[in-house]
Amino acid sequence: MWLKEVEENAEKDCLIMLVGNKMDLDEQRTVFVRDGRSFARKNGLAFIETSALDATGVDTAFQRILQEIYKMQMKKQLKRVGGTGGADGQKQGTVSRGQTISLSEPDQADGEAEAKGGFCC
Repeated sequence: MWLKEVEENAEKDCLIMLVGNKMDLDEQRTVFVRDGRSFARKNGLAFIETSALDATGVDTAFQRILQEIYKMQMKKQLKRVGGTGGADGQKQGTVSRGQTISLSEPDQADGEAEAKGGFCC
């Protein structure tokens, strides 16, 4: 199964999102939304449907996965420093539109993280 292969080859805390594409071709659907959601729920995956043809849901998919990455990074950081909440009064785990977030370790310089393969794509 493809999910086992991802789990075997990805980092242990890798976030996985199941993206159903071609939602614009509803009349040709072979997998129902409820089945996709059920599979995602059973396997601890995020789920979203999109249409690459008209870009429906594509931005939302990227925003959701970035939100989850941000939450994970904040949890890791809070564990390291023993904190309990955001200093800026913002609800923990949310990112405002236009807000820049760094996914590198706080004690690494940007160039150092990139040289160590800390960035993807």
